[in-house]
Amino acid sequence: MPEQTDTAWTPFMAYDVFNGDPVSFAQHLVKFRTWAKEQPRTPLNIHTGWHVLEGPMIENLLIRNTRNRDVKYNTVLMYSTSLLNGRWKKTGEPIIITNREDVEDGQHRLLAAYFTGKPLPTYVVTDVPHDENLFAYIDGGLSRTGEDALKIAGINGLSKHIAAVTKDIAIRYDDGLLAYTGRLAVNPITNVDILDYVRANPGLQAAAHLVKDLYGAAAARLTESKVATFVAWKIMESHGATVLDEFMTALTKEDLAPTNAIAVLKKRLEDHENAMLAPKRSPRRKLRLGVVQILALTIKAFNLAQAGQSVRRLDPRADDPYPRFDEAPAVETSVEIPEAEAAE
Repeated sequence: MPEQTDTAWTPFMAYDVFNGDPVSFAQHLVKFRTWAKEQPRTPLNIHTGWHVLEGPMIENLLIRNTRNRDVKYNTVLMYSTSLLNGRWKKTGEPIIITNREDVEDGQHRLLAAYFTGKPLPTYVVTDVPHDENLFAYIDGGLSRTGEDALKIAGINGLSKHIAAVTKDIAIRYDDGLLAYTGRLAVNPITNVDILDYVRANPGLQAAAHLVKDLYGAAAARLTESKVATFVAWKIMESHGATVLDEFMTALTKEDLAPTNAIAVLKKRLEDHENAMLAPKRSPRRKLRLGVVQILALTIKAFNLAQAGQSVRRLDPRADDPYPRFDEAPAVETSVEIPEAEAAE
């Protein structure tokens, strides 16, 4: 069988895709492509049908893949993760090989198998008529998204929003990959991951509809609908509907004490909104917040409010861990603002 790995074979290049980054990956790929151009094109001896591609065959196919779109590191990482954790699915999407034995589609899948050393179960089409412009016709349609996966599975209504909450916040929160500052760790999330997560956590769907139907004003105060849905879900799951209603109601109140954690959160979010409108070179622009930062401040404010603690500011120190709903808030009652800062 041509797919079987030769035990004496070693790949031209090894690369730890799980501990890499887009820059180093691109550098290794350039070296591989340069080497591949000089390699002889040995016969493939492969036919149309299902195959389990391994070592030498994968390298041979990559040598023949000379015309394709730019490789995306995150896509290779996503496929690598699926191969490694056993979640690779035989969908029937083929590796496309022309009748001149040029590989016209499949480089991301092949690279994932090459660098992980894992077998690639896949369908292969080997008799596509050669055309110099064939690459322009491949993958010209619309790619499926997490939203599509949820809709097709029957999870309709707010499917786009729920998919975004799941991919951008929920799975990363569970995996401990959120950070207040700095670049977030790469965490390849597939449509199947999103579907499995939503099916396993039906309360997330319920929270999304609850926020939309009852807590629109509170969600607007948080400035990010994804944050509002995730926070509502976590509070509902851990504290119940009454506590959720109290928190959402507090977000819309104007008579909270200045040191109330929710009041401090609202003030910080107002600063964020004003910073978004400030001129590009204004020093106020540094007060802008990203989604994961708004989430962190909201979790922190909720924890402090539940503990009955007063606070004057919420922005964490550089070494503070990302807050979680299931952890007690740090003791920081009556945090004093330096006189110079207060004067500002």
